[in-house]
Amino acid sequence: MSTPPPRRRRGRILVSLLLLLLGVGVVPLVATSYHLVSRSREILELDQKATQLDKARSLSQQVSVYVKSLQSQVVAIARTLEVDVAPSAFAARVARIRDDDGLRRYVEDANSRFHYVSVVDASSSGARSGVQLSEPAIEQLLREGVSRGLQGKSMVSHPIISSSLQEPVMVLAEPVSPGGTRNAAPANAAGDAPREEVASAPASVQGVVLVVASLGPLWNMTRELGQGGLFDVYVVDGRGRLIAHSDPRKLEGNLDVSDVEIVKQFLASQGRTAATVPFTITTPAGSTQMLGTYTGIPDTGWGVIVQIPQDKAYYSAIQMGYQSMGLVAVVTIGAVLFGTLFAGHISRPIQLLAQGARRLAGGDYGIRVPIKASNEVGVLAESFNHMGEEIQKSIEQIRQAAHRNKELFMGSIRMLANAIDEKDPYTRGHSERVAFYSSLIAKHLGMTEEEVERVHLSGIIHDVGKIGIEDKILRKPAALTEEEYEIMKQHPRKGEKILDAVPLLKQMAGAGLMHHENVDGSGYPDGLKGDQIPLLGRIVSVADAFDAMTTDRPYSKAMTFEAALSRLRFLAGKKFDGTCVSAIEKAAATGDLTPAKARRASVTARRQADPVLTH
Repeated sequence: MSTPPPRRRRGRILVSLLLLLLGVGVVPLVATSYHLVSRSREILELDQKATQLDKARSLSQQVSVYVKSLQSQVVAIARTLEVDVAPSAFAARVARIRDDDGLRRYVEDANSRFHYVSVVDASSSGARSGVQLSEPAIEQLLREGVSRGLQGKSMVSHPIISSSLQEPVMVLAEPVSPGGTRNAAPANAAGDAPREEVASAPASVQGVVLVVASLGPLWNMTRELGQGGLFDVYVVDGRGRLIAHSDPRKLEGNLDVSDVEIVKQFLASQGRTAATVPFTITTPAGSTQMLGTYTGIPDTGWGVIVQIPQDKAYYSAIQMGYQSMGLVAVVTIGAVLFGTLFAGHISRPIQLLAQGARRLAGGDYGIRVPIKASNEVGVLAESFNHMGEEIQKSIEQIRQAAHRNKELFMGSIRMLANAIDEKDPYTRGHSERVAFYSSLIAKHLGMTEEEVERVHLSGIIHDVGKIGIEDKILRKPAALTEEEYEIMKQHPRKGEKILDAVPLLKQMAGAGLMHHENVDGSGYPDGLKGDQIPLLGRIVSVADAFDAMTTDRPYSKAMTFEAALSRLRFLAGKKFDGTCVSAIEKAAATGDLTPAKARRASVTARRQADPVLTH
């Protein structure tokens, strides 16, 4: 009778493994989770306060810029009226403005924020345009503006809600002193009283510019920062009255919020500090614990308040605590199941090998499996690590080879471009600059990195056909004759023939040769128009023209970047693609396009093998 095999004693191993998992895994996890949750809550609370402070400061800057822009526009109108007019002739000039309705453009312009503009002379006779607001409060401020203006004082009133316009407005006044010298005394815009600016020669004041300006855009600013009602964001003046609120319904009732605790603290600080503090508000539904942030708006006396209920503010921290407890429970159950199902000591090495294989397959060729077992699993781990080392070496060799090939390719292309530029001393570095500008346009059109690289390459080779143009034409220091111009117009065709020798390069970047086609069909060589012109050609066209306008040529002096951008905008839709023009304007607005960066990109790219985009 055969002896049965000895029964495996799994119970003691299972118990030991479960105790080990609980002692080494679950208990430290509980302690760590408690510590991390506590720390994370502190960090989240700090982050919440920082977020609210950032919102408040951002809105403060926006409002400050907006108010200053209104003041600047009013001052600009006044200074314009002072130009080329003698004090004795100012009344006649006001009469002409009234007869010609010359103030209409200030209120009818699409970007104007003025509801009403008027100019009065010293006899209170004048011209006006816009909405005549027959509201006692506004009329009183307008009269006060005339009085202060004729005394040589500027005025910015406190905000008031216009019942007819259903929005907040403010009155601004600026004296007009033909032939006088003004010396503004520093003062704040009105919080409780109108701001005054004293002129050095009040006797020279001949009139006053009066403006009723809209503060409606402040509503949009607060609504955007309110994130759909998550935050209450509002602006108050120096008296504690609402100017704008992220919830428009708040502006329909009592605008005096000076009794709200957070507003009281702002008024007490007089706008000199910013802080985030907890406070309580009382509503018909009961008391609510809030977290509020206040900060002042420079030069106005106004303030920005950002507040949120504390249960919403710390929602993430509360949820993190619940999630951590859930995670601990899941891990505990998982540990028990794992110990029950996989009581063998081989499971973890196999898991490590599987994890290493997945990371290796995902591209982490430096992964190594730290298994020192003396059994078959250890041999497998050593083989896996050796395989990883060999794969890593091979990949590195492939990368180096690809890098060298790219260097050779780009070096050859750049050498060709430099050869073109060297033929004409007036356009040295032209190809590199055009490539730089083209890349910026592509970037701000939202193209991928690969597409931007193709555009950059297209910019480098866009003038390759000039190799086939005689030097006497390229170097001619004067305007070309009609016959010479016809010869010059052949260079896109010559470029196509040159690129025929490198079909892949022609496929990738050859469309840039069409940079002399115009969107209205007046270009060459094919007279294409609109979308018939490939996007690469339209991009390089704008970049090529921009470089031509901003560099000295024998027949023209270089424009400033601003003038060149204005010229591009003027020709958008005629010669250039409007979307591409908008993209280069956006690059200039964001600081990506500056003369210094253009020079640096050109010089660096000519010295190095790889394209350098200095963004």
